[in-house]
Amino acid sequence: MLYFVNFNMPVNKSGIEHAQLKRIALFKAHKVPAKIVTRDYDPQLHYNLKYTDLTDDDILMKFDYFQEATHVKTKEVTPADVKIPANFSDHVVKNWVADQNYYEYYHNQAIFMRVAVFPNTQQVAAVHYFDTLQNLYRVDYYDRRGFVSKEQYYTPDNKVNMEQLLRPDGSVAVQQFYRFDRSMKRTTSQFRVVNYQGKDYEFNTISELLRFCLDELARKDPQVSIFVSDRSLVDDWSIMHMQEKSYKVLHLHNSQTNDANDPMHSGLNYNYELGLNNLDKWNAIITATKKQADNVAARFKPQIPIFVIPVGIVPNLVLTENRIPMTQRTAGKVIAVARISNEKRLDDLVRAIGQARESIPNITLDIYGYENSENDYAEPKKVRRVIKELGLEDVVKLKGYTNNLLPVYQQAQVFGLTSRMEGFNLSLLEAISHGVVGETYDVNYGPNSIVKDGINGHIVALGNWHQMANNFVKLFKNPALLQKLSDGAYRSAEEYSPDNIWATWINLIQDANQKISDN
Repeated sequence: MLYFVNFNMPVNKSGIEHAQLKRIALFKAHKVPAKIVTRDYDPQLHYNLKYTDLTDDDILMKFDYFQEATHVKTKEVTPADVKIPANFSDHVVKNWVADQNYYEYYHNQAIFMRVAVFPNTQQVAAVHYFDTLQNLYRVDYYDRRGFVSKEQYYTPDNKVNMEQLLRPDGSVAVQQFYRFDRSMKRTTSQFRVVNYQGKDYEFNTISELLRFCLDELARKDPQVSIFVSDRSLVDDWSIMHMQEKSYKVLHLHNSQTNDANDPMHSGLNYNYELGLNNLDKWNAIITATKKQADNVAARFKPQIPIFVIPVGIVPNLVLTENRIPMTQRTAGKVIAVARISNEKRLDDLVRAIGQARESIPNITLDIYGYENSENDYAEPKKVRRVIKELGLEDVVKLKGYTNNLLPVYQQAQVFGLTSRMEGFNLSLLEAISHGVVGETYDVNYGPNSIVKDGINGHIVALGNWHQMANNFVKLFKNPALLQKLSDGAYRSAEEYSPDNIWATWINLIQDANQKISDN
C-alpha cells in the first residue's frame, strides 16, 4: 500500500493537499490501495471530508489510529446531554453567548461549566469545567462524530500541563505531558501510548510517535509499504527513522533551494534540508518536472532513482469537455489563484494590471486564495496598499479562498503568476486545462514547464511586471492571438492526462516491489 503523509487535511487546502486528493482519486480508479496519513489531532477531520471526495477508508489520522476511531458512526450530542452535578441541578442558570457559540452554566452566581457548540449547530464541541474559585481546570473536546476525544487539564495558574486522547469507549489511548521553560513557553515533555495491543509505549517527541505509527502500518501491511513524504517538515524525520521494512520516498513539492533559479549554489530550502542531507535514508525522490530532477541529480548526485511525477492530473472529463471560446468569456478578465504571501509577489501582478489598464480600460483582476497571517497579515496589507495607491479598488478584487474554481476558470481569459518561488502550481495547470492563457514569470519549477512560451501563454523574465503588462495589452488587443493561445492551452493539458500520470507512478511502484521484495 502507498501512504501519503501530511500534517492534516484542512478545509483551506494548499497545493499539497489538492495534489493528494487528485492522487487518491487516481489510485482508486486503478484499484491500487493508497491512503493519506495525517500527523496532527483534528476533531473535525472526518466531518470535513464532505468537502472532498475522500471517505474514512482513504485517510488515517495518527491519533485516530491509537484511539481506535478510524471508523465511528456519527451521533448527536447536544448541551442537554452534558451532565450537570446532581446537587446543582435545581439551581442552575444557563446563558447563551451567541457571539462565542457557547452556553455558560452558573450555580449560586458562579460559573461552573461552559458548553461550546460547533457553528450553526447544537452539536457539542467542547465542555469547560471551572472549580469553586472559577478557575478553569479541565476542557473536554468532542470529536465532531459525537464523543469526547480529548481531555485537557490545567494548572492553578491556567496553563495546560497534560492532555489525554480517548477512545470512543472513554478509555485513555494517548497522554501528552508538557513542561515550561524559563520564558514560560510550553513544550511537550512526553507522549505516552496507553494499552496499545496490551502494552504501553513512551516517546519524547511527536516525530517519534508518528514514526511508531508508520512502523505499525508497515508491520501490518501484507504488501510492500511505500511511504511518501508530502510535508517534509512534518514527516521526514519519522519516515527516515522507520524500523520496519518499507520504501521511503522524498517528494519535493517545491524548489529544493532558497533561490529556485540558482539550484547549484543557493542555500537549501529548510523544508527539504534534512531529507536532502540524508539521502542514504531514502529509496527514491519524486520531482514534478524533469528540470528539477536534472538539477537535483547534478547537485546531490543521489544513489537512488529520481522519478518525475507531475503532481497535477487533468481528469478525462475535463480533457473532453466542450471548449469555451474567448468570445464567450468575460472580456479582459485576469485571475490569480494563490495564497496572499510574500513569495507570490501579487503586488507585481497588481502593478501589471495597473499599467495595462492605461490601454485596456476593461481589464480586471480577481485574486482567489487565503491571506497569509504572517507578521500580522503584512503581505495582504501590502497588496491592498498597492491597489489603493494605483486607484484599482474597482478593478482588482481579493476573493478569498473558494472550493469551487470551475466557474472562475470558465469565465477567465488569462491566468497571471508573479511568484519568485513556486512548486508545480496546480492552479495554473487547472486554468490551462480549461483554456485559460498563462502569463507567468520564468520561475522554477512548475510554471515554466506548464506554460509553453508562444503556445499556451508567455514566460516573462523574473520580476519584469512591465513586460507582463505589455503581454496583457497585446493579448486583449488581438483576439485572434488570445484564441490561438487558448486553443494551445487546451491541447497542452493532454500531457497531464490520468493515463500519462499513472504510467509514471507505475515505474515507482515497480521499483519498490522489486527492491523491497528482494530484501
